[in-house]
Amino acid sequence: VANAEQENHIFMGNGYVLPYKWNGTDFTRHGVYPPTVTHSVATGAAGNLIGDYRWKVTFVNSASVESDVGPVNATFTATNVIGAITSIPVAAQSFGISSRRIYRTVTSGSTYKLVATLADNTTTTYDDNIADASLGATAPTDNGVPPLYNAIVYHQGRLFVNDLANPNYVWYSELNQPYTYASTNFIRIGDKSGELVRGLGVFDNSLAVFCDNSIWIVYMQDTTPGNWVIVIDKSSFGSKSPYALPPYNNKILFPAIQNTKFAGFADLSGDTVLPNKTTLDVLTAGSELSSDRIETDMFLVQEAYLSNISSIVYKNKIYITATYGTSATQNNRIYVMDFSISNLSKNQTVAWVPWTGLSAAQMAIYGGSLYYGSSTANGFAFKMESGSYVDNGSAINSYYWTKEFSGLPDEINFFKDFRYANILVDLAGDYFMNVTHRTDSDSGDGDTNTIDLNPGGSLWGTMVWGVDTWGGGANQKEFRYYLGSSRGKRIQFKFSNQNTANQRFKVHRLNFAYNLKGFR
Repeated sequence: VANAEQENHIFMGNGYVLPYKWNGTDFTRHGVYPPTVTHSVATGAAGNLIGDYRWKVTFVNSASVESDVGPVNATFTATNVIGAITSIPVAAQSFGISSRRIYRTVTSGSTYKLVATLADNTTTTYDDNIADASLGATAPTDNGVPPLYNAIVYHQGRLFVNDLANPNYVWYSELNQPYTYASTNFIRIGDKSGELVRGLGVFDNSLAVFCDNSIWIVYMQDTTPGNWVIVIDKSSFGSKSPYALPPYNNKILFPAIQNTKFAGFADLSGDTVLPNKTTLDVLTAGSELSSDRIETDMFLVQEAYLSNISSIVYKNKIYITATYGTSATQNNRIYVMDFSISNLSKNQTVAWVPWTGLSAAQMAIYGGSLYYGSSTANGFAFKMESGSYVDNGSAINSYYWTKEFSGLPDEINFFKDFRYANILVDLAGDYFMNVTHRTDSDSGDGDTNTIDLNPGGSLWGTMVWGVDTWGGGANQKEFRYYLGSSRGKRIQFKFSNQNTANQRFKVHRLNFAYNLKGFR
């Protein structure tokens, strides 16, 4: 289910049934749907109506937004009488209707003017004795409803959605009013089968439209649709995943399609997105793969279920759920992309960690905690990171290997005597973490030692005098880790929680020293 927020409502759709909204109490339809049945008009008591008249009715939701008019009754001929209206349509509870409005033509007219507002959703009769000169505002003629969508995003006071019936279209709501979609409120993206709209995101001040084989940018210098410029991005990728477009660090992460095949996860990035009026090209927006370090894993993500990939940003990490493995038919793996380390140095990038055994359909944040709904047919919702880092009662074996480091660029082919590494880590708790190293693509377990992550110090009210150390301790510490008699051209490091529950760790920086032994 795709969802977005505006006016204290969550608007949601899955593309197959009518979209709905949630206000914290009630589920009601996203759009304001008009009546579908007509009313009846008969001769009442003596009154002001003389001539031929017709009536129509609209529904009004709790935000005072009005639907289009419903069907018209048969022409009613009056001779100084009241028009007695009966069987006025009543909306089902799912419509979210709080009032209705009655409109009527003047004698022999064709324009419908306001007669009265029924401030409820129950009254079914009304006696119309309003003279033509006293009628009110003209009835709406283009308060349309949203299409069936499975991609939605909020931007610049509007909700933008895709349209499964017209897959090259992006529809947008009225400005600062998310309930109605005029018949002219759409953007056509290309005209090819490879440009079917699959997902929507917000990039800088623009709308990013993800299609099967391309990405389009709708540059919005203001809120006037006539001033918007539609350009195709330089990226060689497209996407088929409407629920996996999280924004982070002035980028959008997306599951990338290249030449109809899944390529991995890429970033749409750039400092600014400005259209060139001559070439209609995006000057600085582009994309590159972020998952190249786990490329072999990407080959096993199932292309038949790319539309099920879902992701969310939580505590400087992106959690991505996907269908992994040749026999899998539902999401069964979570990838955690830690982008916080990319802020430390221009030479550092993101870290990827796979979490297996977790079948997550989609994820949400509630009360500051991360939850996911099960992708299996058990109806469960699970709270993640609930205090113990456990998986089905057993500790998660949390670890990662670095790439192989070969030293300075001019010394790649030199044999080295590795001496020590300086490692900056969080002092996360009163326990140890393992550090392992191995050389020259060795497939063995490597040599392992431990680092004590005890922050030291003691909190007020818990310290035992003469036993504990007084003070607040430290948050981080740099350790010198000696590498023994390790020799080779390349070295690789592994960091681990010792396969023990609740033993988190975080490595901020690593550098190492070596002696050159000669060119080999």
